[in-house]
Order: sequence, then structure tokens, then C-alpha cells
Amino acid sequence: MEPHTVNSSPAGEPIRRHGGDQDCPGGRNAASDVTAAMLRQAVETSLAGVCIADRQGRIVFANEALLAMWGYDLEDIAGMPTDFLWLSRRGEPDCVDCAPPAGRWSGTMVARRKDSSLFDVRVSAGTIHDPKTADTWSLLSCLEVPMQWKAEDTPGHRRTLERAIATMPARFADPARIDAAIDDSLEDLGRACGACRTYLSLFNDPRTLLGTTHEWCMPEQKPRRGEFQKFLTSDLPWWAVRILEGETVLVDGTSREGRPPRQEREFLKWHGITATLMIPLRLEARVVGFVGFDQDAEDARFADEDVALLHAGVHIIATALERKQSECIFRESENLYQIVLDAITDAVIVVDIRLRLLLANDAFIAWCEELGLETNVVGKDLFAVLPFLPAAARQQYERVVRTGRPLTSERSFKIGDRTITIREVRIPIFEHGEVTRVITVARDITDQRQVEDLKSKAYTQIERNMEQFALLADHIRNPLQAIMGRAELIDDAEATEKIRQQVQRINAIIDQLDERWAESRKLSTFWRRYS
Repeated sequence: MEPHTVNSSPAGEPIRRHGGDQDCPGGRNAASDVTAAMLRQAVETSLAGVCIADRQGRIVFANEALLAMWGYDLEDIAGMPTDFLWLSRRGEPDCVDCAPPAGRWSGTMVARRKDSSLFDVRVSAGTIHDPKTADTWSLLSCLEVPMQWKAEDTPGHRRTLERAIATMPARFADPARIDAAIDDSLEDLGRACGACRTYLSLFNDPRTLLGTTHEWCMPEQKPRRGEFQKFLTSDLPWWAVRILEGETVLVDGTSREGRPPRQEREFLKWHGITATLMIPLRLEARVVGFVGFDQDAEDARFADEDVALLHAGVHIIATALERKQSECIFRESENLYQIVLDAITDAVIVVDIRLRLLLANDAFIAWCEELGLETNVVGKDLFAVLPFLPAAARQQYERVVRTGRPLTSERSFKIGDRTITIREVRIPIFEHGEVTRVITVARDITDQRQVEDLKSKAYTQIERNMEQFALLADHIRNPLQAIMGRAELIDDAEATEKIRQQVQRINAIIDQLDERWAESRKLSTFWRRYS
């Protein structure tokens, strides 16, 4: 998993109130780590200015596009109410107030820059929800309306196209609805530019297959979603070559340098259309497909302004697909890590720096089940899952995070009428030079410790017996000396000699026992050292 901890505030960093050092309410826990990372990627790469407000209507984040549009720095507007950005509308409801009940609001507003100059902005207001607290946050997507695109000078379809593009970033805020958001966006863009069909087509890696993955078309058109077109890499169509080279292909039957009109007429006739626009779609700077816009009206044309706007829409779609691709790669990586962890017989968990469980292998789940503890542990606090952990365990995790060095510990816990002994190894995981996660490998060594205790007791008893045996040998020798002294006083030489022989025989036996005792002592020392 490349496990790492991500600040879950929308800005990816603590948001400060305007003119103070207090954290804005809800800024730290606005969403899960993965969702917050995807939301940041969406708003930072969006061509539209994006602003996020908390449930009190205060600004907690603005991307670079919005800051450049208004001429502010983030510190200037963080913590300010959203109506700070707009010219007063004489008591009319603010777009943030309109969005939560309706779910979405769009319109044109007059904005005030930092230098007090005014400009028109297309605004789309939507809502996002905190998955933990269910708090509702507001997301504003803004596009400046250039002077030449004002309502009195702009054709109706172009105003519709501008509104369609302005609503797209908010639509893609939910990572779980990216496919539906692409379909809805293709429909809005297609209707706005007068297309009979809009579609997203992707090449396979060898560039031998082209498939339509998303599509919107008028009722009278035959859907082509799911269809595939095969190519020979040595004989690609002229339009496919140009798209793969990163060029926008516009075919409307007019003569263009380097391409005979006959090819265009045959292409349009084959597809039953009068004009088409194909805009390359790039993922990580590599062309992987295109978004096509087909028209079938007799006088169909794509104006340069429309093409520029559609390019912006395709860029937003490409950004959404990059997020989806990154999420899939992350999930695959996470699944691989889970498979590896489950193959380990020791209990293994991964926690972030707040000691929230991110991963747990099967051995840990089985251990919790055996102890009668909660088994649904992912996402929960470690001390809530293992309530018997002492306060010293928290200090050990803090030490690993602070020092960046592994730590091994061993301790005993009393759970009910049972006493268990756990040996733990805590290993830090680094990201960008900082510890973001900690892997803990734990082994229940209760049985092993009991066996070691039994062995220690057995060794102690053996040594005690050997010491008693040595004392017993001395106790035997002392009476023998007395017997030998008494034998020396007997006048019978033959009897004295027999007694001396028996005493010597007993002493020889005791000497042999002493040698065996010395060997046993060496063997006992060896057992203690290597067993």
C-alpha cells in the first residue's frame, strides 16, 4: 500500500482563520484520506476556479486558478465568508445558501477583485459531504466571462456551453461517480454545441484497438458504446495518426493543407455526419484516446471559440480519468499488500500516525476473534480495538514516529482469567522523508513463555539436586574417615586390612560420582545457554 497518511482537510494543510491561528472547524477531518487526495487533485488541476466553504459558509480552500482570477493569496481569503468575493446583490440569496437544499445551483454573478475591479463569473455551486460527520460542505466552480463573451454578444449555444463546462468540476468531486459524471458531461457538452453524438474512445496499449467507453447520442442515432475498431499499426487511418501525435482533428468538408478534401468527404459520408471534432485525451502527458463531437446538420460548423471551450471540457474529463486510474492502481497495490500480509502467520497491522488501523491481516483478525474482541477493525482506533493496551504502548508508537527507528518490545496482558504475552516489532514507513505509517508485527508467545518457564524451573531443580548430591558425597566421606580411624585401633591386622579395603572401594565410587557431577554441571550450563 504504500501506506501513507494524508491530511484530510480539503486544502491538504491546516486552514487558518483570517487574522488568527485557530483551525477552521472541520478542516482536519473533512473526508477520508483517499477521497481528500483525489479531491485535491481534482481542484488543483481544474481550469476553473474552485472554492470550498464549510457549513458556516466560510472559505477553507481556493485553488490557484481562483486565486489568480481574484488576485488574492489563500491567506487573504481563508476563513472569510464566500460573499466576500462578490459584489453585494442587495439582499439576494448567496449561491452557497442556494446550493445545499437544491443540491446544485448555477448562474452568472458579478465578482470583485482585490483591486476592487469588477468582472462577470459563471458560477456552479454544489455540495460535498463528510463521510464521517455527514456535514455538508459547499464547492463553487467559477469561470470568468471575458468581455467578448458577455450575454449581449454571445450566441445562446455558447452561453449554454460555458455553463456546462462551469458545472463539470463540481460534478467530478465524487470519485465514486466518475463514470456517471463523464456521461452527464458528454450530454451537456453535446447539447450545448449542437452535436448529435459525443463520445469518449480509448486506444489499447499497442494502438491496434479503439473502443468507445462513454457516449451520449440523440434518440435517432444508433448507440456505438462498447463497439471496437481494429487497426494495423503499419496502416493507421490518417485521423488516428494525427490524434496520436496530439493534434486536434476538425473535419467539416472544407479544404485543409496536407489532407485532400476527398478523404474528409469519404470519412463524413461513412459516418453519416456533416462535421466532427476529435480532441486528443491525455493521461500523464500521453495520448490514450480522444473525445469526439459529431454534427449532422447541413450547415454544421465548429467555431474557434467553441473548440477552445470544448478543449477545456476534455481537460476536465482527462483529469477525472487520471484520478480514477490512480485509485485503481492504489486499490490493486492495496490488494497485493493484503494478500502478502494474509500469508504471514504472525499478526500484522498497519496504523497511521494517529494510530488508526489501515490494514490488518487474517492472523490478527483470527487472534481478535479468539480473544472475543471486535473483528471489524479497519478504520478504527487501535486502542478501541485492543482496549487492554497500556498507555506505554502509545508512547512506543510516538517514539517510532519521532525517531524513525524500529522498536521491539515484549509485555504480558491479563484478559479476563487469561494472561497472554506478546512480542511486538514496530517498523516505520517513510514518505517524503517523514514517518507516515507504522507496521506492527505481533506474536503471541504465551505458550513459548510457559515452556521457557517450565524449562527454567527444571534446570533450577536439577542444579539443586546436584548440589544436594555433592553434599551427600561429603556426608558419606566423613563417617568413612571415622570408621577408618576406629579400624586402626583394632589389634586384628587382618580385620583392619579388610575394613581399609572396603573404605577405599567406597571412596573410589564417590570419586566416580564426583566426576559425573562435574560433567552434569557442564551439560546443565550448555543447556541453559543454547536451549
